[in-house]
Amino acid sequence: MAKTRSDHLLYSLEELVPYDFEKFKFKLQNTSLEKEHSRIPRGQLQTAKPVKLATLLVTHYGEEDAVRLTLQVLRAINQHLLAEDLNSAIETNHSCQEG
Repeated sequence: MAKTRSDHLLYSLEELVPYDFEKFKFKLQNTSLEKEHSRIPRGQLQTAKPVKLATLLVTHYGEEDAVRLTLQVLRAINQHLLAEDLNSAIETNHSCQEG
């Protein structure tokens, strides 16, 4: 079974060490994609672990926008390699589904 965008998103969040995961959540509180999207409530973010955060992101923004936002935040906290890995996985997965 092919991995979904959500699977790749979760994997990226799980790869963050605890300090970087906390930085990710902090930066996420202050980042948004577009004006029509409201932010995830701070109280839900503060206690979220990777699985819960991935669920919140996908539920709140939809799979595609959740990945876009995750890429944006990963780059903002200098997790460029992890962002590139996520981007590559998503592009590879997308091209496999088209073929």
